[in-house]
Amino acid sequence: MKIIPNYVLANTNISGNKFNQNFGQNSVTTPDEKKVSSISNVSPDYNVSTPMAYSFIEDIKLSDDLSAKCYKLANGQKVVIVPKEGTTVVKTYVNTGSLNEPDNLRGISHYIEHNLFNGSEALGDKVFFDEVNKMGANTNASTSFSVTDYYISSNLLDGNDLENKIKLHAAMIQSPKFLLEKLEKEKKIVNSEINMCLSHDENIGYTETLKNLFNVKSSSLDLVAGSTDNISALTRDDVVNYFNNNYYPANMTTIITGEVNPEETMNLVSKYFTSKKLPVQNRHFEKMTPIEHPVRRDIISKKSEGAASIFLGFAGPENADAQGKIYLNALSTLLVDLANSKAADLERKYSTFIRTDSERLGTRPNDKTATMIETEIPEAYVEPFLKDFYKIIDGLSKNSISEDELTAVKNKLKKSQDFIFENSHALNNKLGFSFLNNNPEHLKNFNDIVNNMTVQDIKDTAKKYLDLNKVSLTVVHPSETTPESINDNYKSATVSFTGLNKKTPINQDKITEYKMENNYHVILNDVNTNTVEYRFNLSQRNWTPKKAAVADILSDMLQNCGTKTKTRKQISSAFDLYGIDMGLNADDYGLYISADFPVENSQKSFDLFREIIQNPDLLSGDTFEQALQHCRDYYSTEEVSAYDNFDKVMYDGTPYSINSKDKLKSLSEITIDDVRKFYNEIFANAQGQVVVSGPFSKHPQLKQCVFNDISKYDMAKPKDISLVETYSPIEKTQVYTVEHKKNQAQIIEGFKFKRNGNVKDAVCLSLMNEILGGSPSSRLFSDLRETRHLAYSVSSDYDNAEDIGILSLKIGTTTENHETGEKSFDNIQKSINGFNENIKKILIEKVSQEELDSAKKALKTSMLSVMEINSDKTSVIAKSAKTPYGVDYVNKKLEIIDSITPDDILNTAQYVFKSKPIYSIAATKASLDANKDFLDSLQ
Repeated sequence: MKIIPNYVLANTNISGNKFNQNFGQNSVTTPDEKKVSSISNVSPDYNVSTPMAYSFIEDIKLSDDLSAKCYKLANGQKVVIVPKEGTTVVKTYVNTGSLNEPDNLRGISHYIEHNLFNGSEALGDKVFFDEVNKMGANTNASTSFSVTDYYISSNLLDGNDLENKIKLHAAMIQSPKFLLEKLEKEKKIVNSEINMCLSHDENIGYTETLKNLFNVKSSSLDLVAGSTDNISALTRDDVVNYFNNNYYPANMTTIITGEVNPEETMNLVSKYFTSKKLPVQNRHFEKMTPIEHPVRRDIISKKSEGAASIFLGFAGPENADAQGKIYLNALSTLLVDLANSKAADLERKYSTFIRTDSERLGTRPNDKTATMIETEIPEAYVEPFLKDFYKIIDGLSKNSISEDELTAVKNKLKKSQDFIFENSHALNNKLGFSFLNNNPEHLKNFNDIVNNMTVQDIKDTAKKYLDLNKVSLTVVHPSETTPESINDNYKSATVSFTGLNKKTPINQDKITEYKMENNYHVILNDVNTNTVEYRFNLSQRNWTPKKAAVADILSDMLQNCGTKTKTRKQISSAFDLYGIDMGLNADDYGLYISADFPVENSQKSFDLFREIIQNPDLLSGDTFEQALQHCRDYYSTEEVSAYDNFDKVMYDGTPYSINSKDKLKSLSEITIDDVRKFYNEIFANAQGQVVVSGPFSKHPQLKQCVFNDISKYDMAKPKDISLVETYSPIEKTQVYTVEHKKNQAQIIEGFKFKRNGNVKDAVCLSLMNEILGGSPSSRLFSDLRETRHLAYSVSSDYDNAEDIGILSLKIGTTTENHETGEKSFDNIQKSINGFNENIKKILIEKVSQEELDSAKKALKTSMLSVMEINSDKTSVIAKSAKTPYGVDYVNKKLEIIDSITPDDILNTAQYVFKSKPIYSIAATKASLDANKDFLDSLQ
């Protein structure tokens, strides 16, 4: 085996349904075709002279409450509209991505994605982000191997919001200007993003695995982002030619999900999506040939420390094979997504978390997908882990699973599908890819496919798609690794195998609150669903300092120890059988459960939760030692961050000031008695809260079931929602630095202030943060990214803990590109100066009413969007109940937003920024050395 450090790669082999043709790939409907309607009474806008005729294709039944209305414009563009409550998302999927690029243009899809936000012929002199911001909407885009998508999302707060969204959306996609000055500006931003991507080993490893899996020849370390050399060399002709070859109506699908009327919405779509561009024949398609033998690459990173990243890639089903992909999803669920999954013991043994992903690589229905499996693990565990994990994968195709396991998988898949139907974004995404793949029928047949799935189907799927004789394996090792150590470890463990403006998201009529005799505060939320959302909270009001990692040890033990009557495996099997998804954790304040389960299994679920909480087996020395090792592995592989020092200063007096180094140091001092003592302390001093969202109207017995369960818990402390006084002021400016090996410096500037819990103050803080750095139209984004080209990512955040409020500005800016040799050390000073200039401006100048109005809409949209899904709404109710305003807190925040004035924002800024700043920077040694005098001058 040869290993060449620094991302020079070494090759090491380890032996061992047909849908309606109207939605065809490039079919174009003509205006005189049967079913085509002309639209009358639609006035043209943005230079549109004639609305585009369209056909209604079919109505796809998605669930009892949802139907997808399918249309096709005369230019060949597919349009799907799904009326539903919640956020309204307008999103277009362009069937092109990085594997439609010649290698010398690798990255151009992503570059064009950026440039479509930089002005269009139809938009004229207006700025896209400003127009979106006026609606309080969110907008973004993404590029992958096979899809480039664009969306605008918001709650419909004004009568013309939907038309404005569709108008803006169509304009950016159909008629970009591609002005030379904007193209050059965007090169700096995209190159900054590439540098950010190359700072993370997961991007390097993921790309390398896919390259090897399908024999893709490319000089780019990131197949989607491309290289800075490619981007810098792009000409306007390159951009226009690629755009014309790939951005034509028959190659696009627009999905609209949310509070819309289909026919009215389709009239608007036909008004603005009027391109007559025809399909082209000279598109580039990457040649992808799946490997026929295992390939392994080992890469030694310059940038990471501690943990190794492992990637396994397998060739998956074709894009259009809906059943095959559902079966593979079931297999992935069995492998890593059940409480008692096949890999659960392995994850505990090696202190890791395994993720699976299915990636659409090509743009044609018969192109293969890729199945990717990823994890991070301490370097010393790499080879033993691979040996054990390969045995598990090999066993999937050789050993049949039980009927209980199959039932657990089916429950998980169907519950996931129900979640998708709740969420406008998730549903939109699912529909988008289904129509790109020409297989939307699987959405209406999903439950039938799942219900009819057999044990043999799972076994056959494993044999077909998880073949270790055709695996692409990449291991990215941390910087301290040597080629000799990799070889030694490999030899010792060789593996061989052959809405409305006044909308109130919390419906008080659906919520009832109770105080139980044992002081538990119980909140019941009546929802129309068959899945119960459950939140259990047993937390102390005051934090008492103790050995730093005790809470983490307790959390790990509770997750892995079982109870006094049931083993961990028995509990996990019961969770899977009853369709229970549960997260259990402990922190320095208490114990928490977040769970969901089918309503028919409520009693069984409550009984299990109570047993886990009240009767954990905390006497097991083995479980304690295992928890110690898990924490040690995690803390020792945590990379340095600018937040390590920042949080220690800002959150002084709270457990949030404790960093990984503190916790790692404390492990040698913690005993099992410390853990038991803390567990008992929680029950002696904690307040109890339970929030349940469920179908109480349809199942009246559920209410009594909740009461009977909660009454069996021990007495809790009475409810007390007053803020704990922890705040201490920052008396002088402080600068903290830490060295890392990344291309980009991580810079944080923060201000600490005392908060009082007043709802108006909270709204003012949120609005000021939105204006300063909370969106693509924010001041920091427009200035430091768009004007000064300092970074791809720049923003501000407002956080709080107890009576502490923190406003932080943060940026990732390139200072040292290891791949190209670029050095931009002065970007640190430029970024901090940029922060302070924007702070000074908001301190002395009132924000404009237009800027404030846009921020108000954005805040409303973000608050309403969070409430769309029952699981999120349940969590918000639980958090709101701990404020002086109770469960109505979100409604009150929405009511008060419109009353906030520019004077309120100015007063808020003067209050927040009157304190001394804390600076924290993580950068390379050379970057910090070059900025020493400047950083010293800040103090």
